[in-house]
Amino acid sequence: MYAELIDPLPLWIARACLATLLAHAALAKWSDVSQFEQHLAAYRVRPGLMPLLRVALPAAEAAAAMLLLTPWRTAGAALAGSLLLAYGAAMAWHVAQGRVLDCGCGGEPMPASWALVLRNAVLLGIAVLAAAPASARAMGLADFMVVVASVLLATLLYAALHQVLRHVARPAAAGWRRS
Repeated sequence: MYAELIDPLPLWIARACLATLLAHAALAKWSDVSQFEQHLAAYRVRPGLMPLLRVALPAAEAAAAMLLLTPWRTAGAALAGSLLLAYGAAMAWHVAQGRVLDCGCGGEPMPASWALVLRNAVLLGIAVLAAAPASARAMGLADFMVVVASVLLATLLYAALHQVLRHVARPAAAGWRRS
């Protein structure tokens, strides 16, 4: 099978990057619960579901982040992919409806957009890659140093992308609170 021939290095890079992203997302939600609740309300989550989602979403993100770095990485990748798909679908629905609302991505506010939906689709592809079986090649210390360097570089690139998207979104910021 071709999938069994995938070198473990890109798979570990994908898993570590996703784990970092999801751990950050969970921490952002836990560190500012009131803002997270505002995001849930803006996405029109029913009030009865708010207490459940307030706990379940960041817990699922943290669980996926941890699972991605364990022998249960396939389950972690599936959970990560499910979350990214759900978040992307929610953003796509509201963008298609013409609603302007904060994406809820953490950090400085940024309106949900088709660019963010595309970003989530790319991240979903990375989750699919993270679930792939690796070849039997053993990972050495140099390989894990490449993984760490890749995560650092991916984090910087992700932050840069968000700055570009925030800069592009500024003209739309005047209509921000129309949700």
